Amino acid sequence: MDTAVIWISADIDPIEPAVVKCLDYSRRRGYRLEGIVRGSWKSVSWMVTNREVAVVIISDWAYLPPAPMPRIEVADD
Repeated sequence: MDTAVIWISADIDPIEPAVVKCLDYSRRRGYRLEGIVRGSWKSVSWMVTNREVAVVIISDWAYLPPAPMPRIEVADD
């Protein structure tokens, strides 16, 4: 089972629809959710770099970071 974190950009307001979408996506994929991070991309990228999580889930393609890392998944299906 892969570990995942949900990243909610600081630009998203209200956050509830994005959180619900990502939580549902994580549940359907069977990920072990480590948490929800709200803030800048930098605030979550270290988790991937340090191998604390395997997957970063974002709510929409519009929030894809400029230099995406492997295993960023969009809860858009």
